[in-house]
Amino acid sequence: DDGSYLASFVAEQVGEAKLSVSINGHQLRGSPYSIVVCRNYPAIDKPSKIVNNNGSMGAPWGVAFGNNGLWAVADWSKHCVYILNDKDELVKQFGSNGSANGQFSNPCGVSFDSHNNLFIADAGNHRIQKFYVNGNYLLQFGSVGSSDGQLQHPCGVVVH
Repeated sequence: DDGSYLASFVAEQVGEAKLSVSINGHQLRGSPYSIVVCRNYPAIDKPSKIVNNNGSMGAPWGVAFGNNGLWAVADWSKHCVYILNDKDELVKQFGSNGSANGQFSNPCGVSFDSHNNLFIADAGNHRIQKFYVNGNYLLQFGSVGSSDGQLQHPCGVVVH
């Protein structure tokens, strides 16, 4: 409706790359885009093993890998985040639908910092939330809008 599109891809190698986007055979203005792939991650080939308290994942969206052997998945439709270990076992699930601290409305992006804290792009609440890896809430920033410090449906977050 608003002219926005969501595209995803799997990079074949680390380094600089060009991403060409076409819709119905028409190349998007500005395409190809220069991108940098920072790290290749192994394919997640066992999604059926990843379950939540209700038995299954809804709409897994963002995935991030920590430096501690844990990885996180943001679930867009179940409004939560899963923490898994290197054996793909569920360690922790946190979040619920809402706008209070620690709640989400369509979380989609997730990133670990160097201390293994999690940053979650909370698209429906127009904010980024930060958590300890155990799921305890730390802080948030952003609100809806286009001024400094405001966001509109953030869908990704990268922390260096």
